[in-house]
Amino acid sequence: MKDIRTPQEVLKRHLERSRTHSEEDFLECYREDSFLIMPSGVRRGLEGIRGCYRQLNQELPNARYTYKVLVVEQDVGLLEWAADSDTHTVTDGADSYVIQNGYIRAQTIHYTLVPKDKG
Repeated sequence: MKDIRTPQEVLKRHLERSRTHSEEDFLECYREDSFLIMPSGVRRGLEGIRGCYRQLNQELPNARYTYKVLVVEQDVGLLEWAADSDTHTVTDGADSYVIQNGYIRAQTIHYTLVPKDKG
């Protein structure tokens, strides 16, 4: 029987893989029944999550992420983060996760894009 990763292990892996800027790495911890809730709506399944990944990379090109707080209790996680990219910064990133059976089943994402001064 294959061991299932703990919620802490899943989130640690997800955050490590997110820094690679690889779409496939980003999708690794999700499954077809996963979904994301964002201010722009719900993204369902791997194709919906792929769209979220592409949106993030468009809004935050070459982003460098700082993970400020990560708390996991049972199967729920909270992440506070910041990002610095070529065009924008984020100081108020907040994600929540529900991890089941070794993968991210549900996630919420909230952040405010602040344009960089081009002057």
